[in-house]
Amino acid sequence: MTIILLAMAVTTGLFLGMAVILLVAERHLVNYGTCQIIVNGGEQRFSVEGGGNLLAALLENNISIPASCGGKGMCGYCKVRVTAGGGALLPTETPFLSRRDIAIGTRLACQVKIRQDVSVNVPDFLDVISDMVRTGTFDKHAKWRFSIKGEEHEGF
Repeated sequence: MTIILLAMAVTTGLFLGMAVILLVAERHLVNYGTCQIIVNGGEQRFSVEGGGNLLAALLENNISIPASCGGKGMCGYCKVRVTAGGGALLPTETPFLSRRDIAIGTRLACQVKIRQDVSVNVPDFLDVISDMVRTGTFDKHAKWRFSIKGEEHEGF
């Protein structure tokens, strides 16, 4: 029994070690350079260093995207439509996207790695909320505060 547990621990340690080495190597050996992010057809543009994810880049540039899981790919709230440069759809995204979403280029911003210039359409916050209500993918017990045209409203 002890040998089995030891073997499991060693195997787990080796896999974790290899994963860490790969992440560190990518950070230091791969240079994506400066990438341009184009939001809503040119309404807003900014440059970021490649290698990060789209959600972080948008939040750093004051573009609000809901992400209750903190960008871990577990809630599906950070949906955006990537029109260019997003790379291939990841298996971690498919549980949160319908066939229609996939067909029109919808992605989870937290799962899009910036490796080149990216063009993205960010939905209006109220569109995101109404989609969450329509599909039932929101926490019914959470209380949200938001403001519309300078007026404060409470909802949900």
